[in-house]
Amino acid sequence: MFGKVFQQTTYFIMNVAGIYIGWIFLHMIAANLYPIYCAEWSIWGVIKSAFVAPAPHCQALRWVINNGGTMINQMWIVLGTWICGKFAEKMFFEKKIE
Repeated sequence: MFGKVFQQTTYFIMNVAGIYIGWIFLHMIAANLYPIYCAEWSIWGVIKSAFVAPAPHCQALRWVINNGGTMINQMWIVLGTWICGKFAEKMFFEKKIE
């Protein structure tokens, strides 16, 4: 019985962690691709950026960068809330054996 509960819990945690790890990688990849394809660091890049920045691939990269950052922030809030809940559970709601 304990093995099945442990297996289900581990599976759930890995699925949730996988989503956040996926967002972290997407954010990192998009943040590194954006300067290459949408904002080159040169005089030609400055001229070209007026035409390339509104392009669909640049908009998609900006969307991933913005939403990825938001998801990473929310991940830390969820983790901190969960840790605080565990501390509160141990401190206030655990039966004290005396």
